[in-house]
Amino acid sequence: MIAVELLRDAAGVQPPPFATATVEAVDCTQLAPVEFRADSVVVLRDAEGKAELALIVEVQNRHDARKRFSWPVYATALRARLECPTALMVICRSAGVARWCEQVINLGPSGTITPLAVQPTRIPLIIDPVKARAYPELAVLSALAHAEEPEGRAALEAMITAMDTLDEDRIKLYLNYVFDALPTVARKHLEEIVTTTSDRYERAARQYLSHWVEQGRQEGLAEGLAEGLAEGLAKGEADSILAVLDARGLEISPDTHNRIARCKDPDLLRAWVRRAAIVNSADEIFT
Repeated sequence: MIAVELLRDAAGVQPPPFATATVEAVDCTQLAPVEFRADSVVVLRDAEGKAELALIVEVQNRHDARKRFSWPVYATALRARLECPTALMVICRSAGVARWCEQVINLGPSGTITPLAVQPTRIPLIIDPVKARAYPELAVLSALAHAEEPEGRAALEAMITAMDTLDEDRIKLYLNYVFDALPTVARKHLEEIVTTTSDRYERAARQYLSHWVEQGRQEGLAEGLAEGLAEGLAKGEADSILAVLDARGLEISPDTHNRIARCKDPDLLRAWVRRAAIVNSADEIFT
């Protein structure tokens, strides 16, 4: 199971001996009338069914100060319900978000909780088709994490070979996610794999990938004609500002993110880019 693989290979935590690993209810409700739900919960159980470890898996794409209060609830409430050790693992799409996520959460005099942050550089590289077929979800994360490395094309090929182990719905879901998240150069590599070496891959994966490539080309052309060059340049400047703030580990509130993303003034965006490199908080770029 991908969560256990990440716990061991990416977070560096050796799981206890277990007989089964199952995805179980994500409800972390306390006795108080407030419901908290994690993205996923994986429970490792021994041969008798006793819980040995509960692994909470969260996916975090940006800074969110509220998580510093809800994450401890997930861990403590689940620990009380299952009466076993718990671990909180947060999968991050950038190193900046990971650095923020793995900071110790101080609960006060009673103790602390430290999330296990998994960033792209910690995800294992999978280029072996056999391992990719055994862990297709991990192969997807590997292809995304290492897309811009020398082994990136091999990781993409391994990911494609793993697709025939999945049902049609998950093939569509994962491939849409991959195409949306891949950098431009890596996306072109994947298009080349689909269009030039199709005999090596299963029919289902080729079908959905080819459809996505053609659909993406058509949508990209229509969007480019509609938006025009000026708006495209503005989006590039806004993405640069957000990338600089994220790389420096600064918290970006939803309001700040939206204000930057929606700005179309090129002069203002260029000024914000320069400020992003020196400010102490994200909101200071507007002053």
